[in-house]
Amino acid sequence: MNKLAQSSSGQFTIKAVAQATGLSVETLRAWERRYEVVAPSRDSSGRRTYSAADVARLRLLRTATELGHTISRLAPLSMDELAKLVADSGGQARPGPVRGQSFVERAIDATEHSDPSGVEEILTSAIALLPPNEVVHTVIVPLVREIGERWHRGEVSIAQEHMVTDIVRRLVISVARGYLRSENGACLVLATLSGERHELGILMCSWLAATRRFRTHYLGADCPAEEIARFALEVDARAVLVSLVMPENEVPALQQLQTLAHHLRGKCEIWVGGFAARFVDPERLPDGCVMLPTGQDFEQRLDLLAAQNVA
Repeated sequence: MNKLAQSSSGQFTIKAVAQATGLSVETLRAWERRYEVVAPSRDSSGRRTYSAADVARLRLLRTATELGHTISRLAPLSMDELAKLVADSGGQARPGPVRGQSFVERAIDATEHSDPSGVEEILTSAIALLPPNEVVHTVIVPLVREIGERWHRGEVSIAQEHMVTDIVRRLVISVARGYLRSENGACLVLATLSGERHELGILMCSWLAATRRFRTHYLGADCPAEEIARFALEVDARAVLVSLVMPENEVPALQQLQTLAHHLRGKCEIWVGGFAARFVDPERLPDGCVMLPTGQDFEQRLDLLAAQNVA
């Protein structure tokens, strides 16, 4: 059996592209035939093959159509034009933030009334009714951000802020465990480096990876780089994701990333995300590190890795 749907020339099968983009094979063929959105190559058997650039373009096209734009209007646009269009629209389909905002407002009200059962019930409803990426991007992230800002303004107490954080953490861990992992799915190790104790972001990344049937291993917060590397090698991980949130970590992030890369010996990629990733000089990153500054970047990287792993 061929273990990868990606050929030695770096091309992807149409089945792999469908999985990576969320577009049906029929839609892919229609878009190519009618609008020439991409120009796939053909292998020796005459089957369509796609490049990583094709996959990235198709994902942007799908996102833009979900934002309400027509494919006929989008087809002539360059990658830069598509990316700008999506970024200017907030990167979310129009109904998403509206639906999510209702849950956020109700959860904030429950928080201000110190009602943990209410917060949990509201978030559980969001998880049941909305797709996982919509829950993450339009409910949990805005909620946690707003609660943090209200704490800084003195409008919620530190106890109330901790209450919400604990509820979110428990719910995300629980729902992520409910997804079946593919025995042949790519293996992803997730952790935060020494001195970094903020883990909500990376927990949500673990959930999004689980929805794609990745074999995920979350090692927790404040984990030494050497231990992360040792575990990743033992489980034959395809990538290690580390989240940097606070710039003033006890051990400088760049030093730890260099240690992590040294111990991994090029056996898998290192994905670097989180708020504080922007403070790391990309020119000084060790080989094998991939910067993923936004959630969309992370999901696109996940989908490309999943496409490479399709049997």
